[in-house]
Amino acid sequence: MTSRTFALAGLTMYALLAACDKSGDAGNGTAISIQGKTDEGKNASASANPDGRVKIDLPGFKADVNLPTISLDAENMDIGGVKLYPGSKVTAVNILGDGKADSDHDKVVIVFDAPTDAAALKAWFTEKMADEKFAVAATANGLSGKTDEDEPFTLDFTPGAAGHTTGTFTITG
Repeated sequence: MTSRTFALAGLTMYALLAACDKSGDAGNGTAISIQGKTDEGKNASASANPDGRVKIDLPGFKADVNLPTISLDAENMDIGGVKLYPGSKVTAVNILGDGKADSDHDKVVIVFDAPTDAAALKAWFTEKMADEKFAVAATANGLSGKTDEDEPFTLDFTPGAAGHTTGTFTITG
């Protein structure tokens, strides 16, 4: 996994502990998964389901525990200085890495529900990303470009219910 992927994995693992929702709202949390390989090529993974079940499978260590649900929102996500649209709720975070520092197979996918339409999201993210020195171009379904650290990304928008939009932010590199 690259240092960027490890940094995002660290953010996610921090979120596993810091963003626990003590209200007991089972089933309404954020799904989080981290999958990768060690330097020796062994599989390593960690996941948290929306119901609070956390599984860790590392060489030499396995755990399967229930914790309070984890609910991430716009304030918990920061991608190169860009937060998600205000009021957004993160529904899934998936981090994939193959354990090779020079690999282009590492990927981070953040799926979120935003309380606005796709056009407003596109305009908002275009402005915020430009402020943070992202290279941004409009696509048919959203945006694409490179982050402030020159990593390729796509941000796709899909209309949701009640005027909401589902965003899928994918960073590769």
